[in-house]
Amino acid sequence: MRVGVIGTGHVGLITCVSLAELGHEVIGTDADQEKIELLQAGKAPFFEPGLEEMLRKGMSEGRLRFTSELPEAAVGADVVFICVGTPPRASGEANLFAIERAARQFARSATGPALVVEKSTVPAGTAGRISRVLRLERPDLAGELEVVSNPEFLREGSALDDSLRPDRILVGAGSPRAFHIMRRLYGPLVADGCRLIETDIPTAELAKHACNAFLALKVSYVNALARLCERAGADVVTVADVMGADPRIGRAFLDAGLGFGGYCFPKDLQAFERLSSHLGYEFGLLREVAKINEEAVDLAVEKVREALWNLEDKRVALLGLSFKPGTDDTRFSPSLALARRLLAGGAHVVGYDPQAAANAKEELPELEIGLDPYEAVAGSHCVVICTGWPEFRSLDLNRLRALMAFPVVVDGRNLFDANEMRAAGLAYYPTGRPAAESHGLVH
Repeated sequence: MRVGVIGTGHVGLITCVSLAELGHEVIGTDADQEKIELLQAGKAPFFEPGLEEMLRKGMSEGRLRFTSELPEAAVGADVVFICVGTPPRASGEANLFAIERAARQFARSATGPALVVEKSTVPAGTAGRISRVLRLERPDLAGELEVVSNPEFLREGSALDDSLRPDRILVGAGSPRAFHIMRRLYGPLVADGCRLIETDIPTAELAKHACNAFLALKVSYVNALARLCERAGADVVTVADVMGADPRIGRAFLDAGLGFGGYCFPKDLQAFERLSSHLGYEFGLLREVAKINEEAVDLAVEKVREALWNLEDKRVALLGLSFKPGTDDTRFSPSLALARRLLAGGAHVVGYDPQAAANAKEELPELEIGLDPYEAVAGSHCVVICTGWPEFRSLDLNRLRALMAFPVVVDGRNLFDANEMRAAGLAYYPTGRPAAESHGLVH
């Protein structure tokens, strides 16, 4: 099939590459000329494991190309995906201007029947708005430009795997024709056993927000539980293991730490709460989830302050700057929120990340960047583990201790064993678990 993709951000580019891998002819378009030139050179504008290799493969095999001219992607397309950003407004509602603009631009370029697929995360009711735009722009194609909801369920750091080996595909449509086309589009995945869920459009739109909000709720729940465990002398990791052994609960997203970040969860949680309010239901639980998440960084600051007494004239090293491992994305990163709080308190902050250092420095110029973990911790009075990159688990703890001014480690991701930390002479402050004081530490 011939597929156009409007927007080549995290969702759009993964959509381009994975559909080309499935054998479709894909043209991606974006208003950002610099990004298009980068893609045309076979380079990905962000880090995602395996992305650049598959990007080049699709281009070399002639199934994937990119253009800054939207009509080029629209003309003759069977399916056009809208994958533009929906950033939060000041009110917390999703800003859908880019969605409307993409729909208008596509409609003006359309040459015949096509499905317009909303892939961006949008509030329920958006498909109806898009349909209205298409009718107003192209009354001559009334009934031939149909809107479908096909939310993405991608995790940054494993987005390609999620796209090519998904656990489910959700399609909301209003006609047998639309369902038929989407079945053809995803035929290879369904043939491999992926579950295809077909619903009406409002259900599909709302389901995406419902999923993200529930996952955010699990993270905030275990972070609230971690605070209780610290006061009771319990171990939140073991408590989460016990909970996760119940198949009705599951272990995923029950890891206590600095809270959730990234572009999706914070904005989607807000947008879902605002949508609920607009529909006449006050979903107070969602506000509490956001509140607990914000408090997670506050508590990390207090742990650092408690260990160091004063932040002024202290050097604090942050290991991990992306919002999660496997990505270079620092948007709404808890690590950078922590860095800002420490800087405001008078500390000197240095950070290290395997992929996200450049993005972190651009977002927070006051942040010093280390070239490797050991350079970052050298001379520090406290090290904070902010992101659970696997390579941090294999750090040489004795070398770490020798490089530090004070032997203090605050573990915001519970990567380490308290006994190993104590044996290395490090005062260890995990999250939701008993601390391991170093006898050599003098406040």
